[in-house]
Amino acid sequence: MSNAILLSIHPKWAEKIYSGEKTIEWRKNIPTADFIDKVFLYETAPVCRVTGCFDYNFYYSLVFKHLGLSLCPTAKVLIDAGCVPIEELAKYRGDKIELLGWKVKNPQKFDKPKTLADFGLKRPPQSWQYV
Repeated sequence: MSNAILLSIHPKWAEKIYSGEKTIEWRKNIPTADFIDKVFLYETAPVCRVTGCFDYNFYYSLVFKHLGLSLCPTAKVLIDAGCVPIEELAKYRGDKIELLGWKVKNPQKFDKPKTLADFGLKRPPQSWQYV
């Protein structure tokens, strides 16, 4: 199994990652490979290119134990690091009780964006995929 991932992401979130403002990327699942070291960012429309990457080596777990949106201080810090309001996270999680926050480390924006073909792909992943 590969040690890199291609992640589909909206341009506004990619820019927050590159600026260092967004240090956690919330997803419903994580890679199952033993070792993932690089996450490449495929920006969705209108960009439609792989614009950069970040290092990945661990994740956070955010468990929604109650239907309400009140959180402990530690959870608030994690949510703030992801730049997504709690109401949007609650909507995104659907019926799942847990979201997983991929730790963003050393984000790098490429000088020249890459195409999906550069990764041997014809279409972008729905969420993410190994490359």
